[in-house]
Amino acid sequence: MHNGSKNISAKNDRTQTLLVTTSWDDGHPSDLRLADLMEKHRLHGTFYVPCRNSEGKPVMDAAQIVSLGRRFEIGGHTQNHVDLTALTPASAAAEIRSNKARLEDLLGREVCGFAYVRGRHNRLVRDLVDQAGFRYARTIRNLMDAPGGDRLQVPTTAQFFPHVASTYLRNYASGGPTLKRTAVLAAILGEGELAARVAKAASACASAGGFFHLWGHSWELDQNDLWGELDRAFARLTELGARFVSNAAWCASLVASAQAQEQRARDVRSETPA
Repeated sequence: MHNGSKNISAKNDRTQTLLVTTSWDDGHPSDLRLADLMEKHRLHGTFYVPCRNSEGKPVMDAAQIVSLGRRFEIGGHTQNHVDLTALTPASAAAEIRSNKARLEDLLGREVCGFAYVRGRHNRLVRDLVDQAGFRYARTIRNLMDAPGGDRLQVPTTAQFFPHVASTYLRNYASGGPTLKRTAVLAAILGEGELAARVAKAASACASAGGFFHLWGHSWELDQNDLWGELDRAFARLTELGARFVSNAAWCASLVASAQAQEQRARDVRSETPA
């Protein structure tokens, strides 16, 4: 199921089918239950998996990662689930590269996506992720209705978690208020259960940009007894007639644009007289 990765145009076309992707961080063993739920609703998405978790939470073993990787896209999430901005450049690079190498060894294919632990990154960290060979990197910037313009700072729309209103408002203010983000914020802050609000946010994205990105953690679903709520949210998303894709597909247009720019730069350098 991980192969839903055809190129997608990021043009703001109001007539286009809503494109939905999901992503799930930390590689918790409950990701396998989540994968079953996603397959029930024929959803695509990406699981970002560290090799270990320095915070003490369990991580899927090698056999479980391989099993999940046969069904969905797997992305990198550092070797030990650590904040890369708190490390030296050498240590951060090792965290990124060793995780990528381990996952690729297990899966037998390229791992092209990365998610920043706790969403924390800076220019140095982004450069290290790029140099490690990742094609895109996901942040935790919320309330966005498009993949953005930077393949190493890919935003999301909403986290599947019952945040208080002040959390959404802080994210809205820090990310830059816009009319489109206001529409998504209004949907998320509306009345009703979380599943209904997520569906309303997706509908707002369909009207504004045609893209919706839901993310979260399976261990939070366990802790907050959100499995039934997520089941209902997935059902509502399928009722929208959306097309479900992996994060790689979601970011394909950004990657293609970056590769074209790099090729143009190489062409210019080759044409410049020595």
